Parts: sequence; C-alpha cells; structure tokens
Amino acid sequence: MRELIYEGQGRVAWHESADPAIQGPRHAIVRPIASSACDLDQRIIAGATAFEPPFALGHECVAEVVEIGEGVTTVQPGDVVVLPWKPACGECRYCLRGLTASCEAYGFMGAYGLPLGANLGGFFSDLVLVPFADAMLVPVPPDVDPLALAAAGDNLTDAFMGVGKGLAKNPGGRVLVVGGTGSLGLYAADMAQALGASQVVYIDDMRERRAIAASLGASVHEDFHDEFIMGFDVVAAATRDPAKYRQAFLALAPGGHLASLAIYFGDQPVPLWEMYKRDVSFSTGKPSTRPHIPDVVELCRCGKIHPEKVTTHLIAWEDAPEQLPVPAIKAIVHRAPIHARRNDTIGKPATSGVRP
Repeated sequence: MRELIYEGQGRVAWHESADPAIQGPRHAIVRPIASSACDLDQRIIAGATAFEPPFALGHECVAEVVEIGEGVTTVQPGDVVVLPWKPACGECRYCLRGLTASCEAYGFMGAYGLPLGANLGGFFSDLVLVPFADAMLVPVPPDVDPLALAAAGDNLTDAFMGVGKGLAKNPGGRVLVVGGTGSLGLYAADMAQALGASQVVYIDDMRERRAIAASLGASVHEDFHDEFIMGFDVVAAATRDPAKYRQAFLALAPGGHLASLAIYFGDQPVPLWEMYKRDVSFSTGKPSTRPHIPDVVELCRCGKIHPEKVTTHLIAWEDAPEQLPVPAIKAIVHRAPIHARRNDTIGKPATSGVRP
C-alpha cells in the first residue's frame, strides 16, 4: 500500500509500505475514503512545528471497513465508520473515565499521523490498522454524507466538546468565537448554534472565514471591540495569537467558560486576576473525542450542523501530494468507496459551496 509521508517543509509524497495485517481478534483494517487535514496538519506541512520528518500524515477520516478480526462484533466489512484520532482500548483506567485521548495502550501521547509513538501510520494512507475496532469505530448512517463527517475524529468533535462544556454550564448563553486556526473556530460557531446559544459572535481577520461564519448564522467582526468585554457566557478561543487569547478571557462574563481549542507548544501568559474577578472556568487539552463522536454524527444526520460549509477544498486521492500543501481552511482528500451506499457523494462532483 501507499502512505502519504511528510518529508519536510511543504513536501509530502506517496511512499510504499507493507500492507497492515490482522494480528489479533480485536483488530480491523479500514480503507479511508474521506481524510481531512486538521488545523495541526496544515502547520506540520508548512514546517511550522517541531515534528521531525519523515512520518505518515493524517488523523481525521471516514473509512470503510475491509477486514475484521474474529472478536470484532460491532462492525462488518463494507461498513462506513469514523475513526478517532487517538488509538483507544476502551478498557484502561483513562478510557473507562471517558479520557480516550490519554489511553495507555499505545503510549500516553501516541496518535495516528504524528511521530508520537503509536506507530500505526496515518489516515492519508491506502489502508489503516485499527487495534481496538469495537472500542474505536463509530458507524456512519447510510443517509449521512461521509464528506460531512471527515473531521469528526478530531476537529469537529473537539469544537462540540469545547462549546458544549460552556453551554452546559450556561444554557442558552451568548457565545463568542475567536477564530484564526483554520476550521476549529468555524466548527465551534456551527456547534454553538446547534447547541442552543442565544447569540453567536465570530471574530477573525480573514475575510473568507468570516464569510463562512456568516453563512453559519454568526454575527461576524474583523476585530475585538470594547463592548465585548464581560459580554459572553461562553468563549471558544481558536487562536494562537497571545493578544487575541487575552481578549478572549476579557470577554468572559461572570460565571463564564472559556474553551481553548488551539494547541500551544509552550507556556502562555494567562490573565488570572481577570479570571478571578469573574469567577470563570477554563478547559483545554487533548480532545477525548471517541465518547462524543456518536453525538456529532447524530447532529449531522439531523441537519443541525453544517460542516460541509467549512470545507473549502475537495482533493482527489491521487492528487493529494500536489494539492494538500496548498493553504486551505479545510481540505478533504477523498475517493470512491468499494461498496456503494445510499446517498453517498464520495467520488461525485463537488456540491454547492465546496471548491474542488
């Protein structure tokens, strides 16, 4: 098979690799049909992280099951499934608490598509080994477009979790999303609408992202305004700009919640005094997406979220090495499934609002 390998700044290429093999009763092998570049992937390809090449890329995808071990009971060959970005056994002390991103089976930081110890390859690969099929794989209903759920293993569900924590504490609250990382802020704005926010305000200095946020129903602004101070019950910070990060904290109303969605490789100043005055809460961390993916699938099935509006580039599988390095808000590499399903659009022309 082939794996898409990150070779260095701006360079990715297909490399031949041995086919994965079923080696245990809980294993499955899947064939990705819609693999998306998460916000971190784009930084990796651009050479903006400390991850040393070469390694296989990709940790967001929808795939079809091609082979299962004798102990697998929840999926069959031909099923279309979402994969979480982190291998998770479903049995260790962290998985049992819902903290699947900290599963111990493949190392505390082990993940697909990153050189962090899991050594299971990436989702821009012809085939992928799933070590714990029943614990990891989430079926996609036949009436849901796999393209819409390509990011459900990471970014899309991460946004659901962050905004959901804040709105659980402040039902019907006002939500501010500080964009800037790519797709995460836009997914957060969409999720806020779906989860019952009374108002969603989106800030971003990129015109194209503001236009998408507006299409999702958010009130958009290019920059922070003084009247935003102490004006929001929930703030989702999808920015790596320290100045905007501080503004996100200042926007919290008393009792508010800030969900930090961006990854910071190092310490950042936090306005603890301003947080203290407001009696607020804060969340960040590796997203344990697996327990929440079914909720996101259902929101998509019911038409309450619109992740397809965030997708700006659809890339044919064979064209990934040339087109994936092109900057995009959200890019999905796709190919037709082996087994046809009702309402599938994989392999068909791009739908309205999506640029091929």
